[in-house]
Amino acid sequence: MDELQKDLARVEDELKSAELEYARLGAKINGLKAERDALAQQVAPPSALAKRIAGMTKAEAIHLVLRMSPEPMSLGQIAEAVTAAGSKLKPDGASVYLDGLLKQGRVVRVKRGLYRDA
Repeated sequence: MDELQKDLARVEDELKSAELEYARLGAKINGLKAERDALAQQVAPPSALAKRIAGMTKAEAIHLVLRMSPEPMSLGQIAEAVTAAGSKLKPDGASVYLDGLLKQGRVVRVKRGLYRDA
């Protein structure tokens, strides 16, 4: 029975080591993906939308994205589209700008969480 306990302890140690290596590799992979995406964004030519958004305020960029969309968009979709065009925006930030656009009548809330151009 003593040999079995030694084998069990050895396997548990190897498993802990392998799990740690797995976690480190996962972190390294995520870091490399982020670096690749950042570099690809710098290398890729700007899209037509990015060219139009350059120099706009965030509110103007949101309005343009909604105007160009055939369907109503959620906060996440709006933030993603504006960010993809080169102007970093989080859904929380989009919400703040949308409130102003709603008050100005430039945007309409179709239903809770979905917006479109007015």
